Amino acid sequence: MSKIEPDCMLQVPIFLDNDFEVDDDGISYVISSVFIGDEEEPTEVRVRLDDVVESIIDFYGDIEGYRHLYVVSHELSRAAEILREKAGLIEDSISAVNDLFNLSDE
Repeated sequence: MSKIEPDCMLQVPIFLDNDFEVDDDGISYVISSVFIGDEEEPTEVRVRLDDVVESIIDFYGDIEGYRHLYVVSHELSRAAEILREKAGLIEDSISAVNDLFNLSDE
């Protein structure tokens, strides 16, 4: 009689594409699109940003984890500044082109 082992290994190539979305109600989502193998259509995973933050607080919100909360908050602030700077550069360049060619803001 053969013995059936529960261990097995399945290797599947995946590709992740991550995005961030804010809906019409102002709710922010972290969106991960998971492409499995050669599939053209991804499986989408949507997680509210508030849920991610609450999860981090729950996991690290004690005397031993508070430093990690500072690190995460610093990185989110740094990312926010990078995004603001890039948006400002784009806005300024659009305004400069409009002014140069006397285009309307529409």
